[in-house]
Amino acid sequence: MALTTLQSINAEIKNLEAQRKLVEKRDGEVPKALAVLQKFAKVLSPAQRRQVAKIIGETLDNKPARAPKAAPASRKGRKLGMVAPKYRLPTGETWAGRGLTPKAFAAWAKSAEGKAWAQANPGAKFPPASGAVKKAPAKAVKKAAKAAKKTVKKPAKKVAKKAGKKAATKAAK
Repeated sequence: MALTTLQSINAEIKNLEAQRKLVEKRDGEVPKALAVLQKFAKVLSPAQRRQVAKIIGETLDNKPARAPKAAPASRKGRKLGMVAPKYRLPTGETWAGRGLTPKAFAAWAKSAEGKAWAQANPGAKFPPASGAVKKAPAKAVKKAAKAAKKTVKKPAKKVAKKAGKKAATKAAK
């Protein structure tokens, strides 16, 4: 039993030495391969260069992997960040009023409850987050009133015109 284990250990040592020689040979060829890749990097497309750089583990000379972030104090202009909610639905969902209207708000506006609220609060988009309904600007109220009058007047005028035409045709007969 001792003889077989000694032979198996010797065989394992030979295998490991062979693997070590292959690794040393490969490690000796890697710098040569890198030199060839860097030599032909100018011929490669930018996407291919990025792939080669990723494989090599280096950054490209003309473009760093990631630019360091500037300090927040050095930024010019307005600060971006969290904004207090401007609108709140009865379900509790909030929206700051920026960007696209959330689906929940659009669906609520189309619902019967939303339509009733919109009629009760002309000029306001959605219920405010503060809970108190803000008074709509006078211009918005006037526009809403004019729009309501126009929708009422147009059908009445058309009906009157048709009635007048019928009366005229009857009188002509």
